[in-house]
Amino acid sequence: MKSARTSQPYLRLASLFATAFAVVAALLLAGAPAGAEPDDGNRAWSVRPATADGLPDKRTHYTLQGALGGKVEEHVLITNSSKVRASFVVYGTDAFNTDTGAFDLLPAATKPTDIGSWMKFPSQTVDIDAGASISVPFLIDVPETATPGDHAGGVVVSLATNGTDVKLDTRVAVRLYLRIAGLLRPTLEAQKVLATYNGVGNPIGKGGVDVTYTVVNTGNIRLSSHARITVTSAIFGTRLGGEARKDLAELLPGQRVTYTAHVDGVFPAGPIDANVELEPYPDPAQPVGQQIATTKTSVTIWAVPWLLTLVIVAVLIGLAVLIGLRFGRPRPGKGKGKGGDPKKPTPPTPPRPSAGGPKRPARTVRDMPSVSKSPASKSAVSKPTVGAADKAGASAGAAK
Repeated sequence: MKSARTSQPYLRLASLFATAFAVVAALLLAGAPAGAEPDDGNRAWSVRPATADGLPDKRTHYTLQGALGGKVEEHVLITNSSKVRASFVVYGTDAFNTDTGAFDLLPAATKPTDIGSWMKFPSQTVDIDAGASISVPFLIDVPETATPGDHAGGVVVSLATNGTDVKLDTRVAVRLYLRIAGLLRPTLEAQKVLATYNGVGNPIGKGGVDVTYTVVNTGNIRLSSHARITVTSAIFGTRLGGEARKDLAELLPGQRVTYTAHVDGVFPAGPIDANVELEPYPDPAQPVGQQIATTKTSVTIWAVPWLLTLVIVAVLIGLAVLIGLRFGRPRPGKGKGKGGDPKKPTPPTPPRPSAGGPKRPARTVRDMPSVSKSPASKSAVSKPTVGAADKAGASAGAAK
């Protein structure tokens, strides 16, 4: 009996501990929902096209057809992969190409002006339970003033951050293409083609050509393309080198992207042409139904082996100097130089008298006096006969 009375206090103490533990456990279980996991602070979600009954389909993006003034109905499936319930913002916006040609969407703070402004959602905010998915319908209302061709944008779903000072634009989107019926113009051009030739020190060696070109979508539908860069002789048209065919990114209407290329092993053939050839092609999911022309743009540059040119110029200058020294030296006895006396000037030839001028007086001819003996007088001396010439000479002497 004594031992029984001693064990009663221990039994009461154990009962009190068991009751307290049960109460604490009940309070803890009452504060947490059944099946819920603690919030780890991470938020994850996904977006994809959906069918009208809210189920996901095989599409990775929207490829739609529309008409001016028409309406297009679609659904987007949003899945909350977080461990807790979360709120998301859903809206539409416009697309553009980055500097590298990648597809991108306007920032949240930029208001769309094209297809993004045509999208209408029932509500801007959607609350989704942890691990659940919701199909959200939306409507594309095409205005009457829209232009025919392709219009690109996206359906964006971002995490709602209302009530906080810091807003981080973390978003997931699915791209959307809408083609409006009308006249389609599938054109792609290479503009602002620039080229430079980089020679080598070897006079007969080969260099490289660096080419920069800008691809512009001048049409109204989105196009991808293959680019071929070749270098040919501007005189003979022979191929001097080329780069392997490059696949360029899809370019939206009105967008442009600048690319660079390098062609090695080009012989410096004087004037050469750097050619950029584009082969555009449409998305197989949206065929154009017409032949798309291949475009080619060229620019002419000079590829000169400068070392060989300098050698040729130096040789020509040397030949010119030797020729000048050889033929510029005066010959002996002619002209004024080391090999001869100064050349005497030739007296000028007097002009001949004209036919009607005064005649030059004739030269006086004087005959020796002839002595004749007369039978009458041997001492008589005959006088010389003065002719006409003597008279003319006498007249000339008198005139002097």
